[in-house]
Amino acid sequence: MKTIEVDGIKVRIQIWDTAGQERYQTITKQYYRRAQGIFLVYDISSERSYQHIMKWASDVDEYAPDGVQKILIGNKADEEQKRQVGREQGLQLAKEYGMDFYETSACTNFNIKESFTRLTELVLQAHRKELDGLRSYAVDELNLAELEEEECKPEGAENSLKACWC
Repeated sequence: MKTIEVDGIKVRIQIWDTAGQERYQTITKQYYRRAQGIFLVYDISSERSYQHIMKWASDVDEYAPDGVQKILIGNKADEEQKRQVGREQGLQLAKEYGMDFYETSACTNFNIKESFTRLTELVLQAHRKELDGLRSYAVDELNLAELEEEECKPEGAENSLKACWC
């Protein structure tokens, strides 16, 4: 659990890390159901871990709710001399999946805060859209109710305390 501040709003986030290990696949499918944001992380010094992203992305598409926010992360950016996956490859894959992309280093803390902040912003934006839609729906319903109420008022009702509007 971690609390971060985004646009003056304190947001408490819960983070689950499966470390990309296949032995966690059965439980991760359960966690997907309630996820609002997901990092898909590969190791830039491992072509194999990059290849696994397609499988994880497929699982996210299958098990996570519609509208879940996703970011692709190429980790271990501090190990440039061991790089097997180019930055352009990461950018291209992120583009194909419609995700933001960051290269990070957990070791040096490079882009860690930025990527968590961005994912939180994306989740908040998605919820704001939902809330705006609900607010719009509620206002439309209220306006309709007021209109129906107006149609049922007897003549001169605004001056009469005994008027029934039902």
